[in-house]
Amino acid sequence: MVIMIKNSLFQKAFFVSMFFLFINVDLFSQEPNPDNRFNIGFEGGYQYTNVYDSEAFTVLPKGKSGYNFGLFGDYKLGGSIKLGLGLYLDKRGFKSNDYLSPIGELQSDDSIYVSYASYYQTNLDYSLNYLTIPVSLIYYRESEKISIYLKASLYYSLLLSANKYGRTELYIFPDHAPNFEAEELRVPGSTITNFNNEDVFDDFNTDDWGVQLNIGLLYKLNDRIGIHFSPGLTLAFQQLYADPIRSSKWNNIYRVNVGFNYKLKN
Repeated sequence: MVIMIKNSLFQKAFFVSMFFLFINVDLFSQEPNPDNRFNIGFEGGYQYTNVYDSEAFTVLPKGKSGYNFGLFGDYKLGGSIKLGLGLYLDKRGFKSNDYLSPIGELQSDDSIYVSYASYYQTNLDYSLNYLTIPVSLIYYRESEKISIYLKASLYYSLLLSANKYGRTELYIFPDHAPNFEAEELRVPGSTITNFNNEDVFDDFNTDDWGVQLNIGLLYKLNDRIGIHFSPGLTLAFQQLYADPIRSSKWNNIYRVNVGFNYKLKN
């Protein structure tokens, strides 16, 4: 519940900031140096990732902190519009602290055996690394020293690696173990499996795509160099797990980036 409240407050603050950006655009004049059309830069920062998974037993996966960093460039199309392109290392993750009880089995005679004294629980930490390429349209207004902007991006991400840490425990009540048919369920007591940097690349889709929305504030140190601050929200549309019948996706990614901009000479 705490995470949901934080996410809701972030979304409200984000969209309120967008509103004030639009109603105050007249406070900024047009670009002082309209002939300089190309900008390049570097940025990075903190991000928080959430996951939705339809196969969670009783507890949905928990969010996890990560980071992103990379290079970007943009080109002024005209007026107050720019076209941008970026290349980022995008570290995401989530945690699964789930619990299932009772343990049931469909047996060979089509009957179902249920052990209410048995359980299965997970304490897992997933870490996924993506290479993300956003293509952006940027609306901006600027004065001599400050620029504000709204950036809407369509992104494509390629999965580079996926690893799992933690443990699972399957507990079968000793008196009930002989009643199961599956070998793993016939072992009485606790069966604990530990994972340390296990490769789970094949469990996930190899790519992701969606939309990114960012607002930003740029402060110009001189005619060429500036520093910027940019919070943003990512909405993913791709299935997360490779299993096509398992409904899952990245359920909003929140980020706050800082970076440097350099304006190229024509």
